[in-house]
Amino acid sequence: MNKLYVGNLSPSVTVEDLEQLFGERKLPAPEQVLLKSCYAFVDFPDQNSAIKAIETLSGKVELHGKLIEVDYSVPKKLR
Repeated sequence: MNKLYVGNLSPSVTVEDLEQLFGERKLPAPEQVLLKSCYAFVDFPDQNSAIKAIETLSGKVELHGKLIEVDYSVPKKLR
């Protein structure tokens, strides 16, 4: 699974902010970023990139003053 949920985002966060964050942390560029209000879905090119993003970012990085959460995106039916 390569699609991740990025939560606890400030309303002022942009797609460019997220892409810059991934670049700063030496993570592969996401294939797609779907930004909603205070959360986003991010598609990574492969499983290893997704795992590295979770390990590197989740609960460890602040963006616009909020500690972000990163985890696998799980469809509502499976939660």
